[in-house]
Amino acid sequence: MKYRFSDLADIPKLQELMGSLYWLTDIAIGIIDVDGTFLFCAGWRGSCTAGPNKSCECLDYICNNLDPVSYTFKQCPTGMLHYACPIVVEGEHMASVYIGQFFTEAPDEKTIGEHAVLRGIDPAEYRKSLRKISTIPPMRLSLLLKYLKDLANMLADIGLQRLRQMETMELLRLNEERLQYLSSHDPLTGLLNRHCFEESLNASDTAPDLPTVIMICDLDSLKLVNDTMGHPTGDMLLRTAAKIIADAVPPEATISRIGGDEFAVLLPQTDLAAAHQLKQRIQAKVEHHNQMHENLPLGISIGCAVATEPSLLMRDLFKQADADMYRDKSRNGPKLRSRIVTKYLEEGLLNDELHR
Repeated sequence: MKYRFSDLADIPKLQELMGSLYWLTDIAIGIIDVDGTFLFCAGWRGSCTAGPNKSCECLDYICNNLDPVSYTFKQCPTGMLHYACPIVVEGEHMASVYIGQFFTEAPDEKTIGEHAVLRGIDPAEYRKSLRKISTIPPMRLSLLLKYLKDLANMLADIGLQRLRQMETMELLRLNEERLQYLSSHDPLTGLLNRHCFEESLNASDTAPDLPTVIMICDLDSLKLVNDTMGHPTGDMLLRTAAKIIADAVPPEATISRIGGDEFAVLLPQTDLAAAHQLKQRIQAKVEHHNQMHENLPLGISIGCAVATEPSLLMRDLFKQADADMYRDKSRNGPKLRSRIVTKYLEEGLLNDELHR
C-alpha cells in the first residue's frame, strides 16, 4: 500500500509546532507534499502574492522543482530567499520542509520598484510590505539550513516509525482476515467448509425457507486419479468440479465442500423440478469439460432431496439427498471408472497395482 506523508505525520500537530517556530524566527515555514502542494505554511506573508495574478513565481518554482536529494533554492528578484529540504522515508521522497520569505541583506529600493511595476503592483505599497520581511545575517544562513536539514531528517524518522507501525497493523489485519477466511472456507477450492454448511442447516431448521432442496455432489473415481496420476492432479479435478458446481448454482445457494470428494448445495425456495434442472445443467457442464479435456475425464454423481414441510429436519433431508447421490453413483460410477481406466491404459498411466 502506498502512503503519503500526511498519512505518516500528525499534520495539525506539526502545524502548531512550526507556527510556534515562526513566531520565534519570523520566517515562513511549512510542509510541501511531494506533488508540490502545501500541506500547511505558517507565517506566509501576502507580499509575494500581491498583484493581479495572485501567485509567487519563486514559490511556484520551488513547488514544481522539489529536489529529492538536496535543497531546492530560489531567490526572488528582490533578493528574498526560499528553500526546501526533502523528507525521504525509506528511500522515497514523500514531502519537503519549506522555509522562506527572508533576506540576508537589505533589498535594493530600485530593484523593488522595477519588480513592482513588472508585477502590476504599486511600488510604495510593495516597499511597505517588504519592510515586514525579516533580514537575517548571512552567517546565520548556514545554521538555518542545517536546522532545516535536521528537521527534515527528524520528520523522516518519525515518518519511518509510523510507516512501520502502519505496515505491522496492515499485516495483522490481513492475517486476521486470512484466519477468518480459513475458519469458514475450504483452502483448496475456496468454497465454504463443512462447519459453515452445518451452520446453514441449523439456520434453515430455525427459519425454513420452503421449499428447500439439498443437493449432494460427489466427484467420481477421485481415489483412482490420486493413485494413478498423483494428488496434485486429483486436487486439480476437485477445483474443476467446485467451479463447475459453483458456476451452475444460483447466487442464493450455499455451496460447500463437506468432505474429500463431496460437495453439498443448500437451495432455498427451490422445488424438486428446479433441482433436477440444476442437476442437468451441472451434468451438461461436466460433459462440456470432458469434451475439452479428453485425457482427464471428470464425473460427478448428484443426489437431491426436497423439504416442503417445516417438520422435516435439514439433517434428515441431507441423508435423503446423500442416499439419492449413492443411487446415482451406482448407476453412473462404473461407466466413468471404465472410461478413466481405458483412457489411462491408452496413455500408459496406470501402475501395476491397478492391473492386479
